[in-house]
Amino acid sequence: MNDSKISVRYAKALFESALEKKILDQIRNDMVDLQSVSRVPEFQKLLFSRIIKESQKNRILEELLKNWAQSLTMSFISLLIRNGREQYIPAIARNFSDLYRHHKGIKAATFITAAPVSDAIKERVEKVIKETIKSQVEMKSECNEDLIGGFIIRIENRQYDASVASSLKSVKKKLLN
Repeated sequence: MNDSKISVRYAKALFESALEKKILDQIRNDMVDLQSVSRVPEFQKLLFSRIIKESQKNRILEELLKNWAQSLTMSFISLLIRNGREQYIPAIARNFSDLYRHHKGIKAATFITAAPVSDAIKERVEKVIKETIKSQVEMKSECNEDLIGGFIIRIENRQYDASVASSLKSVKKKLLN
């Protein structure tokens, strides 16, 4: 079975269980936290290690997560470890978040700028996006110096590119034609 199918199936199972137990928001918070923790190189080494025994991984993850994770999340992670699927935790958490946003009608947006911008600007952009698409928005921001200036806004599978780099490419293309 391919990796994405595995992570999608586990994410769906966790989503349905959380929905049934009426703790969807709490489990969503756990998944967001797991996504953050999954970016730590040492955590990744733990997940992918073939040397560390199942019982040790379980004990380490239990100790790491016990103060903030829901019991359903803890049980779920134990199940993943028992089934040898712990390396899919980051993908499962990401797929769970996608299911959650879809269920709640929230659109994912990314605001990309050439340089860091203030929180006030981010809030204003988020407000404009919400008003424009008439939907709740979960926005993250990124910096990409290659843009030179301006910004890019991605909402789901649509993109608005108002970057200097894009404008320069357009001018270059017109000059070459």
